[in-house]
Amino acid sequence: MFLNTIAQLESKPLGQGFIVRFLEAVGQPVSALLIGLIIAFITYRSVHPEDKSVWTFDGEFGEALKTAGQIVLIVGAGGAFASVLKTSNLEALVTSYFSGLALGILVPFIIGAIFRTAIGSGTVGMITAASMLLPLIDILGLNTTIGRVIAMLACAAGGFMVFHGNDDFFWVITTTSEMKPDIAYRTIPIISVAQAVTALILVFILQMIFL
Repeated sequence: MFLNTIAQLESKPLGQGFIVRFLEAVGQPVSALLIGLIIAFITYRSVHPEDKSVWTFDGEFGEALKTAGQIVLIVGAGGAFASVLKTSNLEALVTSYFSGLALGILVPFIIGAIFRTAIGSGTVGMITAASMLLPLIDILGLNTTIGRVIAMLACAAGGFMVFHGNDDFFWVITTTSEMKPDIAYRTIPIISVAQAVTALILVFILQMIFL
C-alpha cells in the first residue's frame, strides 16, 4: 500500500509501466490485507509447525477472527448509521440551529463531538461534520485560509469525543489489553473527553496567535 501511494504521486517516481499497474493491483486495501494474512500464516506455521489447531475455531486463526470480527461489525454498523444520518434532514437542522449562535470555534468543536460520538467512526464522523460545517464558515468569520484550518482543527478536537461502544478503537483497546468492558466504559470515555478539551485549548491558543 505504501509503494502504491508513492507510485500514484503526480511526479510518477516509478514511471507508468508494469510496476505501477502491479502495485495498483496489490496495493488495494483488500489485496494488501489478504497478502499480509497469507504471509502471517506461512510465518506462523514455520515458527510453530507442531500447532495443528491453528486453522480451527479455537485455534489462533479462530481467536483472531473473534477479535477482528466484532470490530468489523461495529465499524459496519457505524457506517450504516452514518448513511442514515446523511440521508436525513439532520444536516439542515444542525446548520440552521448553529447559524444563529455566536460561539466561534466552539461551533465546529460541538459539531465534531456530536457526530464522532453518534457515529463512532472518526473518519466518517469528521467527513460528515465537515460537510455540515462548510455553510457556517462565513457566519463564524472563519472564511480565510487560516480560519478554515482553525475551524477544521476545532472540528477534529471535537472528534476525540466520546469513545464508547460504537467505536472500533474502543474495542481495539478493550480486546488487546484484555480490559473488562465495564472498566473500559468507566475510563476510556473520560480519557477521550480530556483529549478533546486539551485539543480545544490548543486550538484556542492557535486562534489567538493567527487570527
